[in-house]
Amino acid sequence: MSPNPPPNADHELVERTLREAQEAMRRLQEAQEAVLRVTGSGESADGLVHATSDGRGGITGLSLDPRAKRLGGQDLGKEVVTALQAAQQDAERQTAAIVGEALDDTAAMPEPLDETHVRDRIEQAARELLEG
Repeated sequence: MSPNPPPNADHELVERTLREAQEAMRRLQEAQEAVLRVTGSGESADGLVHATSDGRGGITGLSLDPRAKRLGGQDLGKEVVTALQAAQQDAERQTAAIVGEALDDTAAMPEPLDETHVRDRIEQAARELLEG
């Protein structure tokens, strides 16, 4: 026979679960805001092209050193692509770290209450009535 839970155990469990869910939602909101602030940066191998990217991979900046004018069109195109990809990869790494941390925080949440919990409590109350 299982021991009787404290009188307010179910209420306390629901309250604790609600608080933890609210805290998890707050942390996820903070993570979402942090992703919006991410700025990835990258540059070409020769350092003549610099690019920036946001947390969703969008390009937010591109600058060319005046010496880049000496490059041919195809070479300049390659340098631009390299810088853009590096910026997007940097932003992706930062975003993945933010999201990973947020998911780790929420992984500790208790399992949601389900019909099994309610059924167990009803059965326990019925046994107590029969024994009483």
